[in-house]
Amino acid sequence: MVDRRSVTFDLSRFYQEAENQGQMPSKNEEIENLSMIAIRLSKSTIGHIRTLTSEGMNSHERLQYVQSISDGLDGEVFEFSTCNRVLYVGFGIDPQQLIDRVLSISGLEDAPFKIFQGMEVWRYLVRVCSGLDSFIIGELQVMGQFRGAISWHKKNNLLNDINGAFFDHVVAGNRVVRKELGFTKTPESMLSLATSAIQESMESEPGATTTVIGYGEMGRKAVEVLMSLGQKDILVISRSAEDAASRTPEIADQLQFKQFTDWSEVDESNIIISTIRNTSPTFNGDHPIPVISPAKILDFSWPPSVDSTGIHSNQILLDVKYWIRAAHKLEEDWNYADTIDDGNSIIHDVEERFMQALNDKNQGKFRAYIYSRLESLSGTWEQFGCNVDEASQMGAFSREIATWICSQRGEFNEGDLQNKVLQTERAINSSVLTNIAADVTREMIRINGSETLSEVTV
Repeated sequence: MVDRRSVTFDLSRFYQEAENQGQMPSKNEEIENLSMIAIRLSKSTIGHIRTLTSEGMNSHERLQYVQSISDGLDGEVFEFSTCNRVLYVGFGIDPQQLIDRVLSISGLEDAPFKIFQGMEVWRYLVRVCSGLDSFIIGELQVMGQFRGAISWHKKNNLLNDINGAFFDHVVAGNRVVRKELGFTKTPESMLSLATSAIQESMESEPGATTTVIGYGEMGRKAVEVLMSLGQKDILVISRSAEDAASRTPEIADQLQFKQFTDWSEVDESNIIISTIRNTSPTFNGDHPIPVISPAKILDFSWPPSVDSTGIHSNQILLDVKYWIRAAHKLEEDWNYADTIDDGNSIIHDVEERFMQALNDKNQGKFRAYIYSRLESLSGTWEQFGCNVDEASQMGAFSREIATWICSQRGEFNEGDLQNKVLQTERAINSSVLTNIAADVTREMIRINGSETLSEVTV
């Protein structure tokens, strides 16, 4: 048995080399060059989010906004807005450059962005898409919004196929997390709950008058559902009636629009649907809902927009607590803390598998070279005095050795390599094995002495 350890090999540097001999970055480098800036809704950030969010913009306005950000940077930008967050992903862009550009285009002097880089970007997006970052844990709506954002960016040539593939990995990670946490069936998304609740309310009160507060994505969806049910009398309350009407010009003449300042007691409504966003309830004891007629109030905002003190005695409020129970189809509280811990653990496991898959892909060219090179060497091993049976095994034996070499993730030494050859269970005489071990060792010394894969293959 050989136990010499004078030569140490480390071929891991070749795994990171570009698959196209330096012309394209490896998948690991692509991940490392990712940056993301994100801002989540809170009392201190609501003003920033109102300025930064693309919610409320039509497709043309959003395209101009995102394009203006990416045009000033050396890379593509992906923008994603939901009811309680705004984020920007930059491909090959320094996070500070991304922040500076977003602030410049939005007209803000500063914003409390949280910065993510490399795999942190993937990790956070999986949390968002799987519903672990939502107030109804596991809700499905955000995943639909995320898929829609990806499609929109691709359709408008804001995201190429290579960068788009990164989001495929995010979606795949989300599927694993949702499956392992049992989110495949429950809870329902807020959008699904809203649709069902609106339909039930309309069926129980035929001919009811309805008011929708807020005309962002959720507000427009509520109007869409109402109109599909045949509802004619719909009042929309928004900060700007003119801006709200311009978001859906195709149906604007079928709706009535009013500003908050014009909404008063004279406006009767049987069903009030709130979709507005604020850090604290807009309607409370000091500022109650102006409508005083009997009404069912469906608050779909997060954080809540209607406090129990902000309604009148003849009104019924279906608030956040109600929706959480309905979403999980449970009467007891959902164990948020344990679910989040379990979700983070699953994301960690998925991340390890994801990184292994990237490493395997990056190693593809080097592995192919090692197998090819040892296969070529095996053609000369018959000269070491092999009999017919031994000669017939040389090709397979070369692949066995190549597999072992490619499985070494870090350093290995000459003694390990020679022992691998000499200790084979194949029926090959020891003198032939000794010569093969020496031949393979010489080749590994040559490869180990090269700086790049292109130099190795010369």
